[in-house]
Amino acid sequence: MSKLNPQRTMRNFSLDEIDVTPERRAHLAEKGKRLYQKYCGLDGKGICSEAFAEYHLECGEVVVVEDFLVYLNEIVGQIEEPDRLEITRRLINRIEDLLGVKEERAHG
Repeated sequence: MSKLNPQRTMRNFSLDEIDVTPERRAHLAEKGKRLYQKYCGLDGKGICSEAFAEYHLECGEVVVVEDFLVYLNEIVGQIEEPDRLEITRRLINRIEDLLGVKEERAHG
């Protein structure tokens, strides 16, 4: 289960975190990557990826969003285009806000 701030997540989405099977987790990890790569370049401005994260938080699948955030943090160092890099950094910040990561760091 998640190591993130459960009160922050609960306050934003009013749902309990649910277990995700390894198969579903792997499938959704690939789906998140494909969404980011296919639709979330300069034209998409990261909107579809943010919606992906919000949807899975609403469903209580916090681990899916955590996996997606790990992926984004891993690829940010590989992005060479300045616009795409900025879009990705902003996307990471918005998803961290959804998860309460920054709030947790400030209090941890």
